[in-house]
Amino acid sequence: MRIGATLVALAAAAMLSAPAVAQTAEDLNARCVNADRSIGNDQQVLACTRLIAMPGHSAQSQAQYYNNRGNAFRADSEFGSAIADYDEAIRLDPNYANAFNNRGIANRAAGLADRAIADFTAALRINPEMANAYGNRGSAFADRGDIARALSDFSRAIELNPDYAGAYNNRGNLYRQQRQYDRAIADFGEAIRVNPRYAIAFNNRGRTYQAMGDMTRALADYEQAREIEPNNPNFQGFGMRR
Repeated sequence: MRIGATLVALAAAAMLSAPAVAQTAEDLNARCVNADRSIGNDQQVLACTRLIAMPGHSAQSQAQYYNNRGNAFRADSEFGSAIADYDEAIRLDPNYANAFNNRGIANRAAGLADRAIADFTAALRINPEMANAYGNRGSAFADRGDIARALSDFSRAIELNPDYAGAYNNRGNLYRQQRQYDRAIADFGEAIRVNPRYAIAFNNRGRTYQAMGDMTRALADYEQAREIEPNNPNFQGFGMRR
């Protein structure tokens, strides 16, 4: 479902006519801050919007509401609305590393790699131990073709979080592209160790085995990827490009 400014306006209108039995702040927090994934993105936006309109919250709390509403917008591919909310979260709390990281994710999704890198770097200045910011910045560097920096960031992310499956997979892809197949196989193996149902990692390891001429292992990995995600049309051939 597409959300955005129209939904926020509807939420504001609803608040003006809300009855006395309206949701409590605790209910709204469960939907906005705790991000109960049993609800849809639109319901998270409504909850966060209502919290934002309530008086008496600290700047840090308001920043969290904007950040979480931005996450809901981003999940619905409303990148402009998401970035606007992250901007406000950062204005309210300039040391909010997660908001910088999340804005970077939205900027990267919008095709703005340079802005994304700046945001991830800002997050790391605030929190140098933020493994996912290193992983995200590595992906943005890879988008730009800066393979050396991408590899460095993925490696640092793994140092900080040895169970970071996505960083292993992404570093493995770069090694595969550089024909460093043994390193790629090792990284995909680690990604699968962390997440045994990581279909893309199986697929990517299969592509690596295929490049090495080991079709027996390649086909086994492709089949494993299809078994995990049988309805993924990208897994119907030898392997998907990722």
